[in-house]
Amino acid sequence: MTAPEVTQGTNAVERRQRGPPAWGNTRQQINDTIEWFHCMQGGAAHNGLKCTGFLLDADNGERSVISDEVVITRTGGDCRKDNDSLILKHDQSPNGPIIKSIMASFEEKKPVGIIVGSKNALLKVKIPHRYCVMDWFLITDVWMEKMGQYAGYRVRLEKLDLSTKGWWAEQESDETLPLTPRNSDRPPPSRACRSCGNWSKQIYIRPGWMCLEKSCSKFWQFRNTEPKEFQYHPDFINYRHPRGPDIQNPGPLIELVDRNLEPSEGLADREEWRGIVCPKCRKCIQRVTWDAWDCANDAAREPEETCCYTIVRKMREISLKTALEDIKPYTRSQLRCGIQPVVDKHSLKPYEVRTYNLPGVGSITHFVSNPTINERTNGPNYLFSALQKLDLGLKRYPLGSAQVKGTLTCHFAVNYGVPYKYVVSVDSKAFTDAPAQILTTLGRLSWATGKAVTRAGDTYRAPNELLALGYFEGMKIGFHDDGEEDLGPTIATLSLGTRSRMYIRMKDKYYFGVSTNNVPTAEDPVLSGCAKEQERRSLKNKFDAGQITAKDYAAQRKALLRRASSNAKSPKLLRLELKHGDLIVMHGAHLQTYYEHSVEPDKGLRFALTSRYIETKGGPDRMKGAFKLPDNLIYDGQ
Repeated sequence: MTAPEVTQGTNAVERRQRGPPAWGNTRQQINDTIEWFHCMQGGAAHNGLKCTGFLLDADNGERSVISDEVVITRTGGDCRKDNDSLILKHDQSPNGPIIKSIMASFEEKKPVGIIVGSKNALLKVKIPHRYCVMDWFLITDVWMEKMGQYAGYRVRLEKLDLSTKGWWAEQESDETLPLTPRNSDRPPPSRACRSCGNWSKQIYIRPGWMCLEKSCSKFWQFRNTEPKEFQYHPDFINYRHPRGPDIQNPGPLIELVDRNLEPSEGLADREEWRGIVCPKCRKCIQRVTWDAWDCANDAAREPEETCCYTIVRKMREISLKTALEDIKPYTRSQLRCGIQPVVDKHSLKPYEVRTYNLPGVGSITHFVSNPTINERTNGPNYLFSALQKLDLGLKRYPLGSAQVKGTLTCHFAVNYGVPYKYVVSVDSKAFTDAPAQILTTLGRLSWATGKAVTRAGDTYRAPNELLALGYFEGMKIGFHDDGEEDLGPTIATLSLGTRSRMYIRMKDKYYFGVSTNNVPTAEDPVLSGCAKEQERRSLKNKFDAGQITAKDYAAQRKALLRRASSNAKSPKLLRLELKHGDLIVMHGAHLQTYYEHSVEPDKGLRFALTSRYIETKGGPDRMKGAFKLPDNLIYDGQ
């Protein structure tokens, strides 16, 4: 079943959708579930250079309209926030990705979906949930207007199916009538500009017709002045475009299936962690736990929700051969590094050890595994198989510092030992409650930590925490640091399953020396390889020697350092290929302060098990990490 349920009336005027065909409590629930709206920020979704959907929430811009069948809104993008309002930063370009995608869907008559948020004040009916799917709409007009100081794009859309009222339509509304008796076949007047010769529709009856060609000297002028008061032309609002065969068939608005009727086992592919529309209550359900979709397992669940629809979906075991098949070698550019490693093929044989030194900061040590290591008893091959069979309690947790409230991690996690908050707070289990396979992994990570730290000439402290992450196909962890307060200087990771690439880069504020607003970074360390390193180092030396004042130092840095744009990012310093069985150790007191890393697995199932030492203040946290490996689990490097 894919179409929204409709209440049957005596005529077309009374036919009404009972409620939203799908809804969500968070934006990510919508993003994970609705096929045509994959967009975590901004108001317009696009895919394959075509606009696919719009989200209409708190701020749609002045002169916006949402009625039973017509939506008028701005396109979004190129804005800054000012007192909770979005203000254009500059004139919008027709070459931006959002505008180009909207124009493509407009010209090809490709319908788009619309979602409305509960913060939208334009509707005169109560929006029942935080985000609600409306229907398919057709983009009928795209034009430019002045919006404050700058010019931006606006769009008009019509509900595609005019035979039923949408769930958002007012009960007594006369707008939604059968198409034939309406007075809706008269398009708004158009006129050619005397100055530029281009034709423009008359959007507003007050002030009147204006040229909408941005390049024209008469753009957005009525009688040579910019208008202040506006009223839409009735024909621009009321006209309904013909529904001809040239309009593309958009397909189903939502997919509504009962997955309990499907096989009870699945593969760890992209389809297995997409959201689903609950067939009972129509909520978009995310895959929160490793083995189930559960309508009630929702941190944003509202008190009035009662639905408990659940799909238990155990993962079919994936062989290592399947996880590693069809892997093509990376190209040189895909593994390009700004630092050449010190390679040791002998002292810790059968491992090859590659050490990347970051001057004044620390080191990253890569223990490269091989079939001899992987195939040993209790080795990586065994662990990859065993972890799939265990019920570890892996789940996705809410990100504490996400820009979009309610966003879950793009991986499943469980923590053992001392509680650890990386980009998210994770419940922790004591090592005494950990399965043998987790303790076996802890032994390997402890060995790698000890070797890397002693080779750096520092003191080794045994890990008292282990974080296990599971990745389905398409999951990854973006750039972050492991710089939690009380975290020790060393972090070790064992990679199991499909190959991945690990990226390390300098944090933007240390690479560029300024914030996104071009404010100089306080206490600039001037790291090796940063932007304008020599000039910054010379200034820092003068300041440290007392040759210039703090005020002069700040002023000269501000004049010297400037980002090309607020979106400019630090280049990747290291690109490391992590294969099944490889170990990585990041060591250095300031490594997590100045650098950040991300991991992007290839297609297939992957586990990453990471350990570290965390200072504790006693109590239950300390007890969870109080554990000594038995002799049979101490790894010898073979």
